[in-house]
Amino acid sequence: MNKIYFIIPIILLIIGLIPFFFVHLHGPNNSEVCIIGTPKVGYSYIPIESEFHVNASEYINITIKETGNQAEAICYIRQDGNTIPGFNVTVIVNGSRDYGSSIPPGINNITLLLTGYTLENTTAYMYLENGQNIELNL
Repeated sequence: MNKIYFIIPIILLIIGLIPFFFVHLHGPNNSEVCIIGTPKVGYSYIPIESEFHVNASEYINITIKETGNQAEAICYIRQDGNTIPGFNVTVIVNGSRDYGSSIPPGINNITLLLTGYTLENTTAYMYLENGQNIELNL
């Protein structure tokens, strides 16, 4: 009888760990983000800003290819010691969909709306959630 009380918790523990093995075997999202073409920087007011209730100080139009199966978040953008946090970047996809501060999967024309910051017309680096560092030649 004492063996049953010992075996039951072990069986429950094994059954409880099965979902963790499936999550571990699935693995992380191995995505890669690359820029197609040259980013275009603008400083004037664009209609997208009022549609999404964002007062942007600058916008960047980019065509990006994201090969993963889920959106990749922008952690920050850095240029010459200045850092723009990800929450100050709004990503608008194909002129109609707000993705917060994440880059969606697939090939998309995106507009990065920067609030409270501007970038000079030199090289900036965009750091993503997956650890990737993307060079923006502005």
